[in-house]
Amino acid sequence: MQLPEIIQRGEDLILPCSDPAVTVTPGYRRYLVGLDIAQSASASGQNAFSIIMDERVPRWTQYAQELGPRRRVVVRSERIPAMAYTELAQVIRNLMLQEPLASAGYLVVDASGVGRAFCDLLNARGVQHTRMQITGGENESESKERGVTFNNVSRNLLLNTLNGALHTGDLEIGDIPARLELQAELESFEASITAAGRTTISGGTKAGHADMAGSVAQALWLSDHRSVGATVGEVRLRGYW
Repeated sequence: MQLPEIIQRGEDLILPCSDPAVTVTPGYRRYLVGLDIAQSASASGQNAFSIIMDERVPRWTQYAQELGPRRRVVVRSERIPAMAYTELAQVIRNLMLQEPLASAGYLVVDASGVGRAFCDLLNARGVQHTRMQITGGENESESKERGVTFNNVSRNLLLNTLNGALHTGDLEIGDIPARLELQAELESFEASITAAGRTTISGGTKAGHADMAGSVAQALWLSDHRSVGATVGEVRLRGYW
């Protein structure tokens, strides 16, 4: 007997079953987009984004349904040429309107420095997103200003989490055009201890300051944290998943 194919509704993966005795166990397939913004719109500025596909696919056991193992894969990573922030906001809006991001995409933006004003540009264009402020230290926290939530996450925490996920296989890099360039950025990171005893992590290649790797770290963080749906226009807000 041929089993029915999986149906995707938004980010939900449904394995149809007409037997009322069987509990349908929905899975999911969502896309986390990390955006690393250049702190200057000059020609030397570097913007980058990366997309991680995060999924758990439902499958049949002998008599029931269960979820397969979680799988997270970098499916896209690119640099964006230097441009005015108003133009960059439109580029990101157009990106988030594309499927499957429009139906199952979530966006996190580096809101440090000029990123605050850039996030306001996204709001003006109806692009929902999570604001992240990259900080020093080793921790993360949440703060609110004028009703806006900021996730304050240390750079060390982001990069250490990324390093651990890649080494344990919790995150894979897909067969993407920028695979070798992304790997070079990841391998460029080095840790050092300051005179005050604090750990700092730095990296970069001739092509940039590890911007793509930074955007992957942001997307990975988002995959384990809460967010609203990163879609454009009037949509039902999505909270904890």
